[in-house]
Amino acid sequence: MENYIAWWGAGLSTLLALIKLFELWNGRFRIETGCSFTGRADIGNDIFIRNLTRNRVILSYWELFYRSHYWPLVKDSQIDSSEDVCEILIEPNSSKTLNFSGANSFSWGHKAMNKRRIYLRLNIAGRRVITKKIYG
Repeated sequence: MENYIAWWGAGLSTLLALIKLFELWNGRFRIETGCSFTGRADIGNDIFIRNLTRNRVILSYWELFYRSHYWPLVKDSQIDSSEDVCEILIEPNSSKTLNFSGANSFSWGHKAMNKRRIYLRLNIAGRRVITKKIYG
């Protein structure tokens, strides 16, 4: 009888540990980026920043740049950035759109890219800097 109680306790504690791990996995910090490029300067290009977490996120600075990958040298050339600390609040499970139209428009065609990729660097309050590949 004592052996059954021990097995039942071990099974129950394992089940509770798995439930806790599942909750931690679902509550982890997740940011996703996406893009919508039009090719027209008057409409512009859109970059979406999605907050997939259950908590608010404060975006304190962002930078959009081209990155060339010639080993061992990596060269970044800035496209656009927030001028100062911007303090953009992104609610849980929602997104913000960065629009690059008019003077802020950038080229993304094959000739303009010239073996480069487009990246977005995000400084989020309370987190380390995140760099996400957007295109290329």
